[in-house]
Amino acid sequence: MTTLKSLLALGLLSLIMLLGCSNHTQSDSENNQIHEDIIANDKTLPDHFHEIAFERYLIRKAVNESEFEQTWNLYEFDKKIPKVDFKEKEVIFIGLHESSSCPYNNVDLSSDNKTMIVQLSGKGGESCTADASPRTFVIQIDQGITAQIENVSFGETKVPLKK
Repeated sequence: MTTLKSLLALGLLSLIMLLGCSNHTQSDSENNQIHEDIIANDKTLPDHFHEIAFERYLIRKAVNESEFEQTWNLYEFDKKIPKVDFKEKEVIFIGLHESSSCPYNNVDLSSDNKTMIVQLSGKGGESCTADASPRTFVIQIDQGITAQIENVSFGETKVPLKK
């Protein structure tokens, strides 16, 4: 009987570990979706991305029109710069490389608004190809919320948001 209990406990522990390591994404009720606040999303990055990036990610925040224009140009967007009401909003730029088979396209906020979560649209893991395509998201967010954001999460990697 003790062996059976030990095997059951081991099996339950293994199941919990497998579920914890899966590519599970939080439900919309656990996250605050900000899809409507993505004002630009393009295959562009600065030429010197690897020199200025934190690990594989480049995160910048713009709090006024001048910073926004400078950062827009840093990320080398060809499109016309969108209008942002900086009396109510701030802008966060998220630059990265992505796999063509598992692009990033979901950007949400954690329930406590302290973490911006960038998720893969594909299954991730071994199903993703090793190619690296540039991608930058430009997201406008209410000033009260941006003040709370401490980092940006890409799966296991968390990048601090400099204030």
